[in-house]
Amino acid sequence: MQIRLTVTDPQGPPFEARGRAASCDVLVTAPAGTALAAVAPALAAAVSGEGAGGAAVALYAGTERLDGARCTLGEPPLTDGAVLALGAPADPEPHPEVDDAPARLDVVAGPDAGGVHLLHGGQIRVGRSADADVPLDDPDVSRLHCAVTLGPDGRVTVTDLGSTNGTTVDGTPVKARPVRLAPGALLRIGESALRLAPPGGPGARVVTAPDGEGHVRVAPGGGRAAEGAAGSASTASTASTASTASTAVSRPRVPNSRSGEPGTPTAPTGHSDGGVSWSGSGTDRHLVPGQGTAPDIESRAEIRHDTHAGRADAFGPPYDDVRGPRPAVSPYDDVPLYDNAGYDDPGDPDDPGSGRKGTPLRGTDIPPGVRRRGGLSAWARRLAGGRGAPDPAGHGPADGEASGTGPEPAAAPAPAPETWPDPAALLLTALGPGPRLWERGPGHPEALTVRLGTADRTAPGGSGLLPAVPVTADLREAGALGLAGPRPRLAGLARAVVAQLAALHSPDALEIVLISTDRARSEEERAAEWSWLGWLPHLRPGHGQDCRLLLAFDRDQAAARTDELLRRLEDHLADTAAAVPPFATGPAPARRPSWALSEDPDGFAGPFTVLVVDGDPGAAGLRDTVTRLATAGPRAGIHVLCLAEITAGAPSAPAARTYEAACAAAPVFRACGAVALLDGDVATALRLLRIAPGGDGPAGPVGEGTLAAVDAVSPAWAERFARALAPLRPDGGGGGGERHTRVSAPLPPSSRLLDELGLARATPASLMARWADAADDTEALGGRAWAVLGAGPRGPVAVDLAAEGPHLLVEGPPGSGRTELLRAVVASLAAAERPDRLGIVLMDGRDTVGQGTGGAGDGLRVCTDVPHVTTHLTGTDPVRMREFAQSLSAELKRRAELLGRSDFTEWHTHRAVSGRIVPQRGPHGPAPGAGAGAGGAADIEAPPSSTLRLRPGAAARQRTEPAPPLPRLVVVVDDLDALVSPPLGSPGRPAAGSVTRALEAVAREGERLGVHLVAATGPGGRTAESEAVRRATVRITLEAPGTGADEPAPGRGRLKGADGRLTPFQGGRVTGRIPRTATLRPTVIPLEWRRMGDPPTRRPVRELGNGPTDLALLASALERAAREVAAAEVPSLL
Repeated sequence: MQIRLTVTDPQGPPFEARGRAASCDVLVTAPAGTALAAVAPALAAAVSGEGAGGAAVALYAGTERLDGARCTLGEPPLTDGAVLALGAPADPEPHPEVDDAPARLDVVAGPDAGGVHLLHGGQIRVGRSADADVPLDDPDVSRLHCAVTLGPDGRVTVTDLGSTNGTTVDGTPVKARPVRLAPGALLRIGESALRLAPPGGPGARVVTAPDGEGHVRVAPGGGRAAEGAAGSASTASTASTASTASTAVSRPRVPNSRSGEPGTPTAPTGHSDGGVSWSGSGTDRHLVPGQGTAPDIESRAEIRHDTHAGRADAFGPPYDDVRGPRPAVSPYDDVPLYDNAGYDDPGDPDDPGSGRKGTPLRGTDIPPGVRRRGGLSAWARRLAGGRGAPDPAGHGPADGEASGTGPEPAAAPAPAPETWPDPAALLLTALGPGPRLWERGPGHPEALTVRLGTADRTAPGGSGLLPAVPVTADLREAGALGLAGPRPRLAGLARAVVAQLAALHSPDALEIVLISTDRARSEEERAAEWSWLGWLPHLRPGHGQDCRLLLAFDRDQAAARTDELLRRLEDHLADTAAAVPPFATGPAPARRPSWALSEDPDGFAGPFTVLVVDGDPGAAGLRDTVTRLATAGPRAGIHVLCLAEITAGAPSAPAARTYEAACAAAPVFRACGAVALLDGDVATALRLLRIAPGGDGPAGPVGEGTLAAVDAVSPAWAERFARALAPLRPDGGGGGGERHTRVSAPLPPSSRLLDELGLARATPASLMARWADAADDTEALGGRAWAVLGAGPRGPVAVDLAAEGPHLLVEGPPGSGRTELLRAVVASLAAAERPDRLGIVLMDGRDTVGQGTGGAGDGLRVCTDVPHVTTHLTGTDPVRMREFAQSLSAELKRRAELLGRSDFTEWHTHRAVSGRIVPQRGPHGPAPGAGAGAGGAADIEAPPSSTLRLRPGAAARQRTEPAPPLPRLVVVVDDLDALVSPPLGSPGRPAAGSVTRALEAVAREGERLGVHLVAATGPGGRTAESEAVRRATVRITLEAPGTGADEPAPGRGRLKGADGRLTPFQGGRVTGRIPRTATLRPTVIPLEWRRMGDPPTRRPVRELGNGPTDLALLASALERAAREVAAAEVPSLL
C-alpha cells in the first residue's frame, strides 16, 4: 500500500530561518493495517529535519489529535491526499460545516471564481484588498467593493461601498441603500459573479466506502445518486481533506460572529446561473448560438450543423494526415460557433416544420409535464436564474428591503442543476462527494465539454437579457483546444478547465497527461505550478505506462509520454482500419435540433485522454509528435489542451494578430481546432475563436469570435479541489471494465503466470469468486475454457477454446518452452472453471524421467495435483495406451448418444432453460405429469389414510433420475510427434496408432461434443499432415531460445487466431519457485513531483531456492476451493 500525505509544522521556525518549506509531501509505503505509530517518527523527521529523539510524536488531522496506536494507515483520515500537522493543529479555526451555515455566498464566475464563503451573521466586505472578508483577485473590483449583511431574521442584503465599477443584483444597480439579496440572485461586481445559495446546505452525497488501502470507493453511478442518499454516505471520503491548508471553502472574517463547529463540507445543490440544465436522459444535445462570426441566439433560418460527439464539422477535419490537405476556405465560415450555452429559437408557430410548438426549450428548469406560464419572458427569467415569477405586487429589488419591513417572498422552487457547473459547485461536488461527481461517461452528450467563461446573451425572441450564460467548448468537436494569455491568468484558466474534466469524468473514462518542458521557465517553477495536478486520480498510469504519474517535466519524460500516446493511436488505427471519408467540400449539412441526437459511427466511444501541453515542447521531434497527436489523436480519443504564454492583446487588436503571437510561442497551437485568447488590459476578457482549415497554407481564426468574461481559479482552490479527489476511486464492482484503453508495451523478458491471471495471492476465496462468475456467464453455459498464455503488448493474452477454438496447436523447436506453455494452459483452465464443469486429460507422448519438481523432464506430470486433472498417461505403456484409446473413443460415443442431434452448447442451453420452466396449473390442479419433481402428482403427499401402501405408485415407478451433467473435456498432449511418428524401439510404438486415431476423432467431432484438443509438436514432419494439426483453428508458434544474456526466457511466441490476426506474447511460467518476499517495512520518503514521470525503481525478484512452485501453490488453493464448493469428481478415463 502506498499513500501520499502532506506534513506541516505550524510550530517550527519561520521559513527564512530554517531555509526549507513549511510542509513536505511524502510517499508512505506500508503493508495494509499498519498503525500510524510505525511511521510517525519518520513523518516528523520529514518536515522538521530531525528525529523525535524517542519522544512521542503528536500528529493532527484538522483539529483532531490522532492516536498513533489506534489510527491505521489507509483508513480515514489517513487516506491519499491527507494533510497532517506536527505538534499542533495547522488551522486554529476549523472549517465550519456547510449544512450548519445559515447562508452561503458562492463565487460562480470571474477571474477568481470557485470560492465558497459561509455567512454566520453580521456584515462582510467583498473586495480586491487583502483586508476584505471575501478577497477577490479581480482587477475590476474595488479594494472594498460592497458589503453583504446577514440579518438576525435570516434576510441577506447588499450595499455598495462606493465602488468604481458599480454593483448589480440581477441587473439592478445597487447604491448605498441596502438591497435584498434573495437566494439564487446573481451579484455582479467587476468581472466576477457571486450567488447566494439557497438555505439547507448543498444536499445529497453519494455513497462511499473506504477500502483500507488509502482510497475511498465511490459507488457505481455516483453521479445519479438519489436524493434520499443524503446522510447515508460515509464521511470517510472527506475526513482526509478537512485539514487542508487551502482557504477555498472559508468563513469570512466577521467580527462577533459565532464560531462554527468542526466538520467537513458536503455535496452541493445544483444552481442555475444562465446555463441550460441536463435532464439526465442522455439524449439531448445543446446547440450554440451565433451571429455572423460571433455567437448569438440561433434562428431556424440559419445553417445548422451537427455537434454530436466525434464530429468536427464546425472546424473542418481535425486531422491532416488522414483527410488530406485542408481547403483554403472553410465551407462553414458562416456557421455559428458552438462555444456558448445554446438556446434554440422556439420557432414560428405557423411554421409546419416546427414540431415544438408551445414546448419550452431544453435547458429550462420547468419540470416535465408542467405547462409554461407567464410567456416567454417569464421562462427566460427562470432560465437565467432558476427563479419563479416576479412579485405580483411589482416591488423592485430595493422596495421594502432597506427597512426590513417588506413582505417575505414565497420560497422559489429548487433550481435544476446546471449543465456546466460553476467552479464553486465543482469544489463542493469534490468535497462531498456530491451526486454530480463523475456524471459524464463517454456516451454523455456533454462529455469533454468545458466551460471557459460567461457572457450576457439576449433571450430568445429578444424579450430580455440572460446574464452570465456559460461559454463552452467541446473537445470532441474542436479536436484540440488552445488557451493563450499572460501566465497568471492563463494558469488560472487552465486550472479551471482541467478541474472540470476531473470532476465530471471518472478516472475510468478519462486520463490526464501533462507535458511541461518549456525551457523558458525553470523546471522547479513548472513543477511547483502543476504540483496540484499530481493529486488527481486521473494521472495514475496504466498498462504500458512506465511511470509513477502521467507527468513530464523534462525531455526524457516527455518522450516517454508521447511514445505511449503514439502507441495507443497506432493501436487504435490498426484495430479499426476504417476508411475515413474524404473531406466534404459541399454545403454544410442541416443541423439537427438539440433534442435529436444523431448517431456518429466514426466517433470514438471512449475512454478519453486529455494531453495538457504547457508551452513549447522543445525539441523538433517532440513538436512533430505532439502536433500529430493534436491532429490525428481525436480518432483514438486523445485530445490536446495547448497553453501559450503571451502578453494580453488590446481590446481593439485584431484576433488574427493575437493568434499568430500564440502560434509563435507554442507551435502546437496552430493545430488546435478552437482557441481561447485572453484579451483586455488586465486579461480578464476571453475571446473564443473557431479555427478554419488552412488548406495549403496555415490555419487561421474565423472572424473575431465570442467575447466573454474568463472563469479562472486560484492555486489554493486547485490544491483543495485535487486533494478532495485524491482518495476517491470508482468502485469496480459495477463496471467490470478496464480503467482506460491499454497502451501497447514491449514484451517483458519473462512472465509469471499467476501475475497475468491476477492471482499473485492465490487463495480459495479468489478462485471460488471466479468460478461463481463463470457459473453466471450466460455465454458459457457448458463451462468456461479460458486459457491464459502469458503477457502480451496490452496485457494478458488468452484463448477462449469454446469461442475461438475448439482446438489449439503449439509448435516450436526443442527448448522453446512448449511443455511449460502447456502447463500454463492447464493451470489457467483450472483457475477459470470448477472441476465438475471442466475435466482435463493429460498425455505425455514421451517418457517423463524428472523428479516431479517442474524440470524439463517432468512433462505434464507436475500438473496431476490440479483437481481438474482426471487422467494422466505417458507414451511408454502400450497396455494403458490401448485402454486410454478405447476409453476416449467410448467417451466420445457416449457424448454423441447423449447429445443426439444437438451440439454441446445447445444441449446445455436447453437444460438451463428447462430447469427454469414452471409447469402451468390447470383449473382442477396441477397439469398431468407435472409437479414438484419429475413424478408429477405422485410427489405430493397423499392425505392420511388407514390403507397400508406396500409399494409406490405407477408414476413413482416411472420416474427416472435426471441426466448427469456433461462437463467440458480438454485433452492436452505433449509431443504429439512421438505418437504420430514414434521412434524405433519406443515402448509405446505398438499402441501409438490407436491413441492417434482416438485423438483424430477428437479433432473431428470434439467441437460438437464439447471435447477440446491442445497439442504441442515440433515444426514440420509427418505431424503436419495429421488430422489433429489440420483441424487446429488456433495456432501458437514459439521462437527458438536465444543464448545471449539479454535474450528473453523460453516461451516467446506468436498467437494466430481463427481470424488470422497475430499477437506476440511471452509465455507465463508456472513451475518457477515463488518469489522471495522480504519483510515489508514501512517507509517514508519525500515526494519529488518533477521526478514522478520517471520509471519507478523496481527491486529484482529472486526465487526461493527450496520453496514451492507457483503451480504447487495454485494446485493447493484449487483443491481447497473444490472442497469448499463440494465439486463432484469427474470419472477418469482409465
